[in-house]
Amino acid sequence: MLTNLDFVVIAVYGALMAGLALVARKRASSVDEYFAAGHRLPWWMAAISHHVSGYSAVVFVGFAGKAATSGLSIWTLFAVPCFIAMMIGCVVWAPRWPRLKVLTPVQYLEARYGNSVRFLVALSGIGVKFIDLGIKLFAIAIVVQVCTGWDQMTIIVVSGLITVAYVLIGGLWATVLTDLVQFVVQFVLSSIVVTAVLGAVGGWGAMWDQLPPERANFLNPAAGISLDFWLVYLVVVIFSYNGATWGLAQRFIAVGGARDAQKAALLSGFLFLLYPLVIFIPAWAAPLVVPEFFDAVTLESLIDPDQTYVLVAKHFLADLAPGLMGLLVCSMFAATMSMIDSDINSLAAVFTKDVYARNARADLSEKVLNIVAKVSTVVIGMAVVATAMAMSQASGTGKVFSITVKIFAGILPPVAIPLMFGMIWRRPTARGAILALAGGFATFAVLWPMYPDNFAIYCGGEMVVACLLYFGEGFLSSRSAEKEKEVEELFLRLTGQAVIVGEEEEEAAST
Repeated sequence: MLTNLDFVVIAVYGALMAGLALVARKRASSVDEYFAAGHRLPWWMAAISHHVSGYSAVVFVGFAGKAATSGLSIWTLFAVPCFIAMMIGCVVWAPRWPRLKVLTPVQYLEARYGNSVRFLVALSGIGVKFIDLGIKLFAIAIVVQVCTGWDQMTIIVVSGLITVAYVLIGGLWATVLTDLVQFVVQFVLSSIVVTAVLGAVGGWGAMWDQLPPERANFLNPAAGISLDFWLVYLVVVIFSYNGATWGLAQRFIAVGGARDAQKAALLSGFLFLLYPLVIFIPAWAAPLVVPEFFDAVTLESLIDPDQTYVLVAKHFLADLAPGLMGLLVCSMFAATMSMIDSDINSLAAVFTKDVYARNARADLSEKVLNIVAKVSTVVIGMAVVATAMAMSQASGTGKVFSITVKIFAGILPPVAIPLMFGMIWRRPTARGAILALAGGFATFAVLWPMYPDNFAIYCGGEMVVACLLYFGEGFLSSRSAEKEKEVEELFLRLTGQAVIVGEEEEEAAST
């Protein structure tokens, strides 16, 4: 359990975060500043924030829990796809986002397809994200519960209220500043834990010598991480980390220009490749350093795998120096809060701009839009809390990893395909986008109950169907001359052949 000094550390850390929110509040006076940091976010801040927002307590809880029994293959599943995604995105998607000069990732869809697609993608994406954000809030509740013994439901409610209050005050700037602080703190603490773990097991090589040989393999079909699973998940990650997860797209939207976005994608990609090793090593070594929680013969977990990383960290940090466990809880909470804040901010932006403002019958003032933004932030935040509470009541162990991968990743592609491919191929029309959405979700609804444990079939199947409908319609359909001209102008901007007034200066200033 936490000591009095740990709680003092938590209080000080909380005060620091509150101070950052108040600093950010001065920068979030307009809708543009609140949702997109005024398109003036430095590329290195965008990179670190993108990286930090790409993982949270979900990685420390769900993926680390899976790592304890699947071995090196969890790094192959999480880190390698993220790295590949950002290397591809650096060329394909990252430079396109800032050229749009939009507030939300969904906003450009009206010029690309029409308002109906913009509206449908906005509503579908908001629904999908409730599952993702509920998982993250549930994950941090597990961390706090293991460290304190407090009631999980109470933790979820209090954490949700703190998270909503934080983003309500400072918007995107508050989230980014939090990312920077907690990245440094978390890196230092994780490095301390991994150094202690490797010292305890005799080093990297000795650790693998003491574990079952299949755990040193890059893929581990026996643990559910096979090549077909990895390939399908890779495609989902490419979509997600380049913008289908709207909070991550916001980082590219918020920078000054295309070159800055490319530099941000590169740095974030290399961080994704390397830093997960620091997170997973303690989990890989868990059967050796906390053997009481594992079967002596099979080295399989005897506890809920979601608790693995925190138990290893407690084992080493509790006796190393007073206050370190409190700092660990703070850093993991801040990481998760940052990711949830980021997504709540992007969801509120989508609702405010793409659903409410776009479909309102009258022109809305900046003041009204600010009110709508704040109210939608609160409502979305409370819905996330309710989702996390429902997950807490669900039966089973290892829920964080299974829900993240098997459900959220499984239903993301139908929303992602018209959003992401719409930026790089101009042929499909609104009909293709709607067919991809409807056909993808329908395929998931049919295949998931039939093959609930085969991600490659139900997720891969829905992607194939959605892509066939989307690209097939693009080859068969045509659009009006007026719409064709609008799409042509959009692609001139996306490819950098035409710029919005003022963007030339921003691009020049960033080089």
